[in-house]
Amino acid sequence: MSSSGPWWRLSAVAALALLLSSACASAHELNGVRVLEGAKRRSFEPGAVAERSVGAIGVVVTDTGRGLGFVVDPGGYMITNRHVVEDADYIDMVSFPGLDPAPEFTQVEIVYIDPVRDLALLRIESEAPLPYLALATGKRAPASHYVAERDAVVLLSREVGPDEAAALEHDPGLLAHTGRVERLEVYNPTVGPGPYLGVSAQIEQGQSGGPVLDRYGRAVGVVTWTWKDQKGGFAIPISEAARMLAERPKLGTSGEQQQRAEDRVKAYLAALGAGSGGELRRLTSPSRAREVRGETVDVLLERSIEGTILQSFVTSIDELLAEAARGGNDPTPMFEGMVDYTSSDAFMRKLGVEGSMSKHAVVTFFYELGSAYMAARWYGNYDRHDALMLAVQRVHSLEAARSITVLSTIDELGGLRAVVERVEVRPGFYTPQAVATVDVGSGKKISVQMRLEWGDWYVVSVEGSGAPVRLQPAGVQSSPIGRQE
Repeated sequence: MSSSGPWWRLSAVAALALLLSSACASAHELNGVRVLEGAKRRSFEPGAVAERSVGAIGVVVTDTGRGLGFVVDPGGYMITNRHVVEDADYIDMVSFPGLDPAPEFTQVEIVYIDPVRDLALLRIESEAPLPYLALATGKRAPASHYVAERDAVVLLSREVGPDEAAALEHDPGLLAHTGRVERLEVYNPTVGPGPYLGVSAQIEQGQSGGPVLDRYGRAVGVVTWTWKDQKGGFAIPISEAARMLAERPKLGTSGEQQQRAEDRVKAYLAALGAGSGGELRRLTSPSRAREVRGETVDVLLERSIEGTILQSFVTSIDELLAEAARGGNDPTPMFEGMVDYTSSDAFMRKLGVEGSMSKHAVVTFFYELGSAYMAARWYGNYDRHDALMLAVQRVHSLEAARSITVLSTIDELGGLRAVVERVEVRPGFYTPQAVATVDVGSGKKISVQMRLEWGDWYVVSVEGSGAPVRLQPAGVQSSPIGRQE
């Protein structure tokens, strides 16, 4: 396997020893997750960093793919990427090829998925404490507070796939790659809010969710994305993972669930009043997004491919980028004009969805697909085929489906004046549900349906009697709401 620096094939470690001693680190709790904050007291050679850390790094296998994750609490809490688990129906197992024998855990829960960052928190059920990694910081802080450009780093990857490993008499384990921090602030809005850490160590498919380790053995980042044919890759700063842990809502009691449901519905209505698409997207149910994807994205992909519309669309983007490169211009304004045309009646008829699908869905589809394609071609130097595959992957994501849901909701209910009358939490067959009754004036009321998913309340639908309500933006007013203890 190629890498940008020296690499080691790590032998399985024989003990479940803690990775850093308490003498050189401090531990504190972040919403029930006890993390170790490592100190810069002893520097190790890259091989030693890898050997000390490998036991805490697991392979996360789902019904749709695989990635890496790393344990941050001996009680079994593990950090990984959101994209590793968000589209899976279930987690098949988490294995630890760096331990001897290599354990496999099938009881794994998705505790929380960050709605903004590409991060997720898992919980592995284990009778014994698990090896874990120290974090460079357990606080919200700029990356420059704990890592610097040119700092040496170590990344690990799976040498073989899980199926191949199962057929071998001895699991070859993980490979360690060395590199350096190249940039502290890298931005790519097509994959999420930045900044990201840029590292020179090669990142390949299957490494998502793994740690970036510094010479002290601390996790300074979470591997998340890379550009094809460009060396290195990018990671979410570990302070953002600590921030996720700190912001995760407490839902252990019925009272906490009730209060959180009330807060979430008020936030949703406030976002509707302000027309805040980003906030509404963050609060939209992932299960509802899956439904929307099937109803709209799958249909639009099929129609656009059959009618060669997709081919014409990306050809126009290629021409736009070529013109921008010759003139040194920003291609974004022209691209936005192209996307606006997809809402025209003529385009809807050509696509064959006039009268059966909202213009919001069509515009969002082509915006998400086109922006991802343009970024891959313009910034990532992808060829046409690979850029299109990346764009299709993006438009098929839950984030794109949420965007479609959000725009339709804003069109129907944007700018409403809302008074929350009551919120009722109900036990569901699979998961708790909540229903908020909301007075929107003129004797009209709407019902906001919510579901507890991925460790928080998300809005599934907004229902009301009669025609959609359209009022002037005024935010959300609060009225007394009963508590259930």
